[in-house]
Amino acid sequence: MLSKQKLIPILVVAVLLIIGTAIVKDKDSGTIMAASPNKVSVKAYQVNFIEKNSTNTYKASLEATEEGTVSSKVSGKVIQVMFENGQVVSQGAPLVKLDDQDILNNIASSESKLKSLQINLEKNQLNLENAQRSYERTKYLFDQGAVPKVDLEAAETSLKSAQIDLESTKANINSAQIDLNNLKNSLDNTTITAPVSGVMDGKSVELGLFANVGATFGKVKNISPINAVIEVGQDDLSSVKVGQAAKVKVGTKEYDGAVKTIEASADPNARVFKCKIEVPNQEQSLKPGMYANVDIISNQKAEMLVVPTDALGGTPGNYSVFVNEDGIARKHAVSIGEIAEGYVEIKSGLSKGDNVIITNVNTLQDGDEVTVVKE
Repeated sequence: MLSKQKLIPILVVAVLLIIGTAIVKDKDSGTIMAASPNKVSVKAYQVNFIEKNSTNTYKASLEATEEGTVSSKVSGKVIQVMFENGQVVSQGAPLVKLDDQDILNNIASSESKLKSLQINLEKNQLNLENAQRSYERTKYLFDQGAVPKVDLEAAETSLKSAQIDLESTKANINSAQIDLNNLKNSLDNTTITAPVSGVMDGKSVELGLFANVGATFGKVKNISPINAVIEVGQDDLSSVKVGQAAKVKVGTKEYDGAVKTIEASADPNARVFKCKIEVPNQEQSLKPGMYANVDIISNQKAEMLVVPTDALGGTPGNYSVFVNEDGIARKHAVSIGEIAEGYVEIKSGLSKGDNVIITNVNTLQDGDEVTVVKE
């Protein structure tokens, strides 16, 4: 019977022989187990070009589609202010009230004067009628030889004088009526209203201020819809048409718009044409003065290299993808463009035909062995 000292070395040799045989068997079968790390199963996409509508991108500034100035047409002391900046108002809404007592007093005086003139008019009409009858009677008597010519001349002079008095009173009434209408118009103007519908901005009025004619109290800006204003060079002008679709990007948000107007002449200094893109803005989240990027989508076709967005890794400004190069995952830095419908445009870093890995990209390391699994 073998002793324990002799049995132990024999067992060690036997175990080593078994392990060696297993490794050789695995190599013969083509499977690497203990001698090599496991391959990562991945799916891949062959990079290719797709057609898209050609797009030109412009920097833009947002502007109100319509703007009105809130100003005074009469002078007076401000006794009421009925708006604040940012307040939404409708056209005709009262915004500022001026003291109207002096105007009311002048209206009362003017109405009294007009009433007196109307009484005089009635008297003048009566005098004219009497002078007309007197003249006709005197002329009849003169024709009969009953009165001298001097009496006829006197009657004629009285008739003309009555006619002049009547016309003068009518003219005075007309002038007084105009004065009264102007005063009433001034009374209406003591309530300053919104010239257009929109959002209040640039408030510059306070209680107690004495406002002269033409004093400005603020502005009303219609920002629903709002305009994105771009400058287009003469070389690109032929690709921009009124009604053409556009994408307006403000920060991380994108809005649909359309070309509304194209100026007929270029800026004489910059040699560019201003174009306005109208953008719906029902929630009024877009404000005048904001900066935006505008993509004008043309009918011309262009090709772009794309990969599924699932292939993209990294962070903004430092994007990358993994390419399957003969079973090895290789990390490629890329620059990207548009992202739409699950695909991202690759501007640099890849070539047509590259096999981009689209699964397990967050766990892969450069140099990992991979096996492509077909769907």
